[in-house]
Amino acid sequence: MSMGAGMVLDVSGLRKLYRNRRGVSEMTFSLQRGDVFGLLGANGSGKTTAMKSICGLCPYEGDISIFGQPVRDNARNALKKVGCIVEAPAFYGYLSAQRNLELAVRYYDLEDARASVEGALGAVGLLKYRRDAAEKFSLGMKARLGLALCMLHAPELMVLDEPLNGLDIEGMADIRGIIMRQAAGTGATFLISSHLAPEIEKTCNRVGIMHEGRLLETARMSDVLYEYSSVEDYFLSVARLRRDGEARLGGK
Repeated sequence: MSMGAGMVLDVSGLRKLYRNRRGVSEMTFSLQRGDVFGLLGANGSGKTTAMKSICGLCPYEGDISIFGQPVRDNARNALKKVGCIVEAPAFYGYLSAQRNLELAVRYYDLEDARASVEGALGAVGLLKYRRDAAEKFSLGMKARLGLALCMLHAPELMVLDEPLNGLDIEGMADIRGIIMRQAAGTGATFLISSHLAPEIEKTCNRVGIMHEGRLLETARMSDVLYEYSSVEDYFLSVARLRRDGEARLGGK
């Protein structure tokens, strides 16, 4: 699989099905440097399965390459420039935000680990809470701590599975702002999954519609909003066409 100079992620024919036949089938898409790509779909549509596969967390069929490195052949090497949150951020609740990052930073070969910890805390607005135990944080602050853990090694690709899940309006706005600042300030590429159409619309420059394990369509956000009044209308239109097509085939 060849990668263009600006190619960050290339997914071709991804297939991962569980015993209940749910998962992902024949998923193909790619990300260029600087993309903020949103996978929009209902719960159970296959978004998390796709992200687990991309991050080397489960076996799969098909091909996935990150910066030209096949994930299946050498996940450790392929994921060096990747930060990810899949399902939920993992940290020690009884430890402070700073201590959680100090433990995590040991996994990376960084010139200045202390500066990396402080930089990540600053980027997510947690510096003044650095000594507070994570278990005392609100959901929004825990989400920010999860992002800080992802950002420790200045990844060039960030894979975020439902980063806004369970957050209130202010929490969603905070996380959205962090993502957009990182994308603009560092040029990092983002792959974000969500079932919240308005948040995908506000955050992403590209969108892909997931429905029952398949990526039905991808489009630039500017093109979507030129043709539709909202991303929600776009999603409903694409999903409806899919259902109508299946109904016609089933009636033959």
